[in-house]
Amino acid sequence: MRLCKQTLILFFIIPLMLVLSACSAGGENTTKDPGVTTLSYAQISEDGVDREWLERFNREHEGEVQIEVRDYSPASEHGEQGISLLMTEIAAGKIPDIIELGTSGETTELPYQKLAKKGFLEDLWPYIENDTGLGRIGIIEAPLKAAEVNGGLYTVFSAFQLHTLTGPKAVVGDRIGWSVEDLLEAFETMPEGSAILETYEDYSVRQHLLSSFLYGFSDLFIDLESRQCHFDSETFRSILDLVKRVPDECWWHPFYASQEARKYEYRNRQMDGLVMLDDTSFMYFSGIRDADLYFGEATCIGYPVGDGSSGVYIEPRGLKLAMSSTCVDKDAAWQYIRWLITPKPREYGFGGFVTNKKIHNRHKEWEVESERGVPVGNGDYFFDDPVTKEQCEYVTSLFDTNRSSILLDKNVRDIVLEVAGAYFAGDRDLEQTVQMLNSRVGLYLNEQM
Repeated sequence: MRLCKQTLILFFIIPLMLVLSACSAGGENTTKDPGVTTLSYAQISEDGVDREWLERFNREHEGEVQIEVRDYSPASEHGEQGISLLMTEIAAGKIPDIIELGTSGETTELPYQKLAKKGFLEDLWPYIENDTGLGRIGIIEAPLKAAEVNGGLYTVFSAFQLHTLTGPKAVVGDRIGWSVEDLLEAFETMPEGSAILETYEDYSVRQHLLSSFLYGFSDLFIDLESRQCHFDSETFRSILDLVKRVPDECWWHPFYASQEARKYEYRNRQMDGLVMLDDTSFMYFSGIRDADLYFGEATCIGYPVGDGSSGVYIEPRGLKLAMSSTCVDKDAAWQYIRWLITPKPREYGFGGFVTNKKIHNRHKEWEVESERGVPVGNGDYFFDDPVTKEQCEYVTSLFDTNRSSILLDKNVRDIVLEVAGAYFAGDRDLEQTVQMLNSRVGLYLNEQM
């Protein structure tokens, strides 16, 4: 009888062990090679991983280091709650080794500046400086310096663009930087029926313009150290007043069915001297040549913040990556991240000014050497001259700004646009608006980790 019991026990135990073994082999194997370091990569955008580069990195580092992606994007199982989940995990100390900050928009999906100040991110300047294939000499420093937080650089990106207000030199002068008062004085010299600023795009002109002030100059109104707001300052009051003066939609929009037709009309109004300013995004050196074409001779005068600066800010473009301060293998993580600012095996298209100096200078040479056909309607083209070296130098001088849109928390932007919208609609006066902004943005800042 005892033998029968032992046989019966073995009859059940041995198949069970085989099943468990098969499950382990066929499902997710939680046993990892102890000789291989695994780096976790937090993805928050649907296009937040370059799969080609990831596969190449893992292939080249097989048996040493492997990168595994954790998907927090809206397309993941977490849906729209993915980013909130990631922030909760970071606050609890479960921090990915490599963190995607976002791929689109003028600011980041994650609060970059807050994460840096809290010590969650690694300063990347030492890695750039000690990289024999890069060094500071191998990059365009200005856009990265503009993204610094307290002197440290906590993200890198492959390209950038400039944002400024551009106008005719004959009206705004050849200065760089001005105040709202200066702007309104210049506008008094414009002919009757003129507009301060217009657009041919399908968006709210007021929200777009106010967003630009926030992207580039939020530090004038928000002190993140003390979590105090100064939206009741004379500077911000004057900005709100200026934005309210700008037509939210242009009266001639309904008469043009296509955006391309609206664009031609808009450019014609500029050349006829009926639009004083253009909210300009420079992605290429040729942008200044185009501005000279429309304004006769253009000045990149900047946004009127009256702080003595150029009034220009930089927008990082495309994928933005950071390394956590707790990364398990920082040298290996850097070998992956550095790819963003190095020449690629295949050249990417112009997505803005390139951060890598070698490729940046190559693109500049192309623009200086090539003509461009500008469509002027009815299938005709005006062939403009190549960009001059003087024009390139002028645009390059605008890189020298310490303003970057990446420093703005997008939730702060959304609060300001919502509250200011009621003021623009006439549902709230100026005093109520600035006090509500101080209260709501201040409350948001104090609720953060």
